[in-house]
This record gives sequence, structure tokens and C-alpha cells, in this order.
Amino acid sequence: MRKRILYLLSLGHMVTDINQGLLPIFLSVYKDQYGLSYAAAGLVVFLSNISSSVIQPLFGYWSDRHQLRWLLPAGCLVAGLGMVAAGYAANYYLLVAAVFISGLGVAAYHPEASKSAHYISGPMQASSMSIFSVGGNVGFGLGPLIATFILSHGGLRASWIILIPTSVTVALLSHTLPALGRAMAGGHQAAPAGNPRAKTSQAPLVAITLLVLVVIMRSWLQSGLTYYIPFYYLNFLHGNEHFASSMLSIFLIAGAVGTLVGGRLADYWGAKRMIIGSMLVLIPMVVTFPYVQGAWVAILLALSGFVLVSTFAPAIVLAQNILPEHVGMASGLMMGFAIGTGGLGTFLLGGIADAHGVPFTIQIMAVIPAIGAALAFFIPDLRQQPSARQVRVEPVPEEKNSRA
Repeated sequence: MRKRILYLLSLGHMVTDINQGLLPIFLSVYKDQYGLSYAAAGLVVFLSNISSSVIQPLFGYWSDRHQLRWLLPAGCLVAGLGMVAAGYAANYYLLVAAVFISGLGVAAYHPEASKSAHYISGPMQASSMSIFSVGGNVGFGLGPLIATFILSHGGLRASWIILIPTSVTVALLSHTLPALGRAMAGGHQAAPAGNPRAKTSQAPLVAITLLVLVVIMRSWLQSGLTYYIPFYYLNFLHGNEHFASSMLSIFLIAGAVGTLVGGRLADYWGAKRMIIGSMLVLIPMVVTFPYVQGAWVAILLALSGFVLVSTFAPAIVLAQNILPEHVGMASGLMMGFAIGTGGLGTFLLGGIADAHGVPFTIQIMAVIPAIGAALAFFIPDLRQQPSARQVRVEPVPEEKNSRA
């Protein structure tokens, strides 16, 4: 039953994140129809990023203080309804409002779903989190394809099609809430034998700050690779433009596979080792980019995507174990705030590219994983760290059994 619920949470993650993948395609149509400037279009993206990512820790904090499982179907529904409304927006201001509301639905779903996945994960925390996380990878990748389908079957006014997968998923999530509550109540498990917990002498605030910085570094590198490698392949190597346009898909697919593999490896090696190892491996990969040509660029990009995104689930699990009493907020910090603020890296790298060119910018990117590895070295490797509430729950049945 728990595995079935985990797959359903991943499905909800996919359907919710499809709405984020729709926005770039929808926005390009609105830009042409309403004659929006790049600044006006950029403001829509910025506000969407604020509502869907940066404020996720607030929903996580709220989730930690109250039982809010209803946010799962509600968040998925609001995310879908917002993008449907965006398709019918009659002017720029209504578009901004609809996109912002859709982002709130995305922000509401992620911390609560990640917290639920944490409590029903059992001993294989990172593997379970990777199953949940890969739904988001797939959803974001499907978004542009679904947006293209919608536009070719009625234009923006056909955005109601989004309600079909959204309604089915919302119904399934709503139906599963009681079972999820029972699974979470029985999901309090102690650390498995052979995995001693790390000493907690280091302040959690310092540890979580370091981890947020590591994820920001990862996000900077991910944005840099997905934006500047196609530019480099097309403008400097004069490669095929159709192949260059497919590089994002190559990166996303490799990242989705890396998410699943990385979760399993982290359960055996530990999340901290997994993060440090991946960052160190990425350094020579990024350095090599300016020295390869042709299909090797895409192959190297796929390998980089696999290694880079493989740390997604381990980082979430590590954050949840650093803040065991604030699992929802820890999830929001990793899945929302750190990734959302990581978009600043694209702006900084753009300034370097304008001043020194794309090849130099790609080489400079090798510094990013080096910084990430150095920061991760000081993070405690906590595995299966139960919360105080979990510790209080466990002795009760043991005492009863001893009396029996």
C-alpha cells in the first residue's frame, strides 16, 4: 500500500509540474498576440518563480504545524485551474494573476507531498524520494509537449484540456488521503542497524544553510548547462540547429534516469557522499565541454545531466534529516527556495558570456561544482534521523510487549 501511495504522490508531482512546463510555450504566444516586451514577459516568469518556488518554505512551515494533507489535491487542482485561466486571460494583468495563482498551487503541493513521501519511505529514504522526485522531472519535460498539443487543437482557449489529467489525479489523491494518514502514522521507524547517526553537535541552522548553498550551486550549473551548451553547439561549433534544440530534452531525460539511480546509490553510500562525489565528477566533465565536438557534446551533456540531477533526492532527504521536526519546511527549502533562487546564476553567467564569450563561460562553470563539493564537505551525514515525535511513539509498544 505504501508503495502504491508513493507512486500516486509521484503522479501528482508530475501533473502539478506539467503546469510549470506549459508556461514558456503559452507565454511565447501571448508575447506575440499582445505585443509584450521581453521585460513584461520576464516579469510573468519572475512572479511565477516567486509563487511556485521561493515561497515553498512558507507552505512547508505551515504544513509542519498543522495536518494539511488536503493540500495535496488542493495544490494540484489550483495549479491546473490557474493555467487553464491563463489560457483564457483577456489581458496582461489577468495573465499575471492566473500564472501567480497556478504557482501557489505548485508551491502548496510540493512540501506536503515530499513530507508524506518522507514518512512512508521506510529504510530506503533516498530511493523512495527519488521515485517521488522523478515525477516532477517527467512533468516538467512533458509540459512543452502538452502545450504544443493544446495550441494545435484550438489554441490557448483549449487550455481546458489540462483539467482532464488534473481532475483524475485530484480524485485519486482525495480518495487516498485516509490511507495516507494511516501510512504516515505507522511510518515512524528508527535508524536501521549499521547506519549510526552522525553526531549533531553542528547547529542545524548552519548545516541547512550549507545544504541550501550546495543546491543553489547545483541549480546554477544546471541552468548554465541547459542554456549555454546549446548556444555553444549552434553558434561556435556550427552544429545542426534541430539537434541543438533537442539538447534540453536529452538533459532532462538523462536527469530523470539520474534521479532514480542517485536515490538508490545514496541509500548505500549516504547522501553526503553522493553529493560530494557527483560534484567532483562534474568538474572534469564541465572542463571537457570546449574540447569536444559533434555528437560528443550531446553525450557529455547527457552524462552531466545524469550526474548532476542524481543529487536531487539525496539533498531533500539530507535536509529532512537535518531538520527532523520541520520536514515540510526542509522540503520547501530544497525543492523551492534553493532551486528558485538558483536562477540568479543564469543572470550572472549571462554577464560573463557578454564580456568574455560562451566558451570561457563554460570553462568558468567548472568552478561551481568545486564550490558545491567544498561546502558539502562540512554538512553532517544524517541517515534515518527520526524526529522527537517519532522517538516518543516508539517506546510505547515496546513496553507493552515487554509486559506481555
